[in-house]
Amino acid sequence: MKQPVEISTELTQQEAELLLAELRGRYSQVLNEVWYADQFRLIPEGLRHGSILNAMPLMAAQKRLMGALTHSLRAVK
Repeated sequence: MKQPVEISTELTQQEAELLLAELRGRYSQVLNEVWYADQFRLIPEGLRHGSILNAMPLMAAQKRLMGALTHSLRAVK
């Protein structure tokens, strides 16, 4: 079983929004680069995103961080 790591930080709303925008941009860029890569192109589209996340732990971490930032920003508004 994987040992979870919990991270806590305080950001201003502007910092959180900018970080979220940066993460979304990088995530989208990498996803577009690997979507049709030989390793993934034969996987059905409905399963491909999950397969990419399983093979690329950095993208999985980015996705969770984007979710946490989005949730926190909604709670502030």
